Amino acid sequence: MMRAVDLYALPPEEFTAARDAAAKEAKELKALRRPSVAAWVVNTLVRREPALLEQLVQLGAALREATSAREGAQLRELTEQRHQLVQAVTDQAVVLADRDITAQVRTEVAHTLEAAMADPASAEAVMSGQLVRALSYAGFGDVDLEGAVAPVPKRQPAPRKDASKKLQRLEAAALEAQGALDDAVRLAERTATAHDAAEGEATTTAAAVQDHDGRVTELREQLRAAEQELNDVRARHGKAVKELDELRRKAERATKAVAEAQDVADLARKALDEARRS
Repeated sequence: MMRAVDLYALPPEEFTAARDAAAKEAKELKALRRPSVAAWVVNTLVRREPALLEQLVQLGAALREATSAREGAQLRELTEQRHQLVQAVTDQAVVLADRDITAQVRTEVAHTLEAAMADPASAEAVMSGQLVRALSYAGFGDVDLEGAVAPVPKRQPAPRKDASKKLQRLEAAALEAQGALDDAVRLAERTATAHDAAEGEATTTAAAVQDHDGRVTELREQLRAAEQELNDVRARHGKAVKELDELRRKAERATKAVAEAQDVADLARKALDEARRS
């Protein structure tokens, strides 16, 4: 009988027909959704080259540790390795798909691999081999995994003819409680991971805030000095304007005095000429 993991090994175009056929024997398979092309490419990579995914996950853990420890040199080196490894694994995934892959699908595959590196919950989802859609990591917070992975169908065992209805209810309640516990454990793990990442980010940003505060204080001091210098220049300018006005008035008075002296000289010269003629 075909299982869910077997269905997700099929190309997307064959998925629906195979699922519907398998659901005739296992009705729980009917709810499974067809994977996108990018998700199928990643699922194929997981089945055929799981070691490559392990490398990605291990490098992602090393990056988170370097970020938390604020080891700048190591972080830069690991970041460069991440770009190279994601590129190489994406290339291998496209080769294993053995079909024409669009640039958009290739980008979605690369984003899914980056999410697996950045987020342990995403890594678990990718390693399941049952992705339904591509993943994307924005650089902070948790990756949205809602509807990203096919649920594992659980077939309920046929009740024994001699089992009481009470026992059946207890068994159903126990299964539901176990499922709730599993969900709570996964949520706790994701929360712990998010907390660690947030703590590292908080440490990094606190240092950045301190640096910027120092720079702001320095700039404020420079601004106060510049304002004081501007006030001094304005005072000197005002004084110079007043002196210029005073000099202008003196120049006007001197010009007037010269004109008056010239008139007196002209009258004297005229009188002298008349005296000489007489």
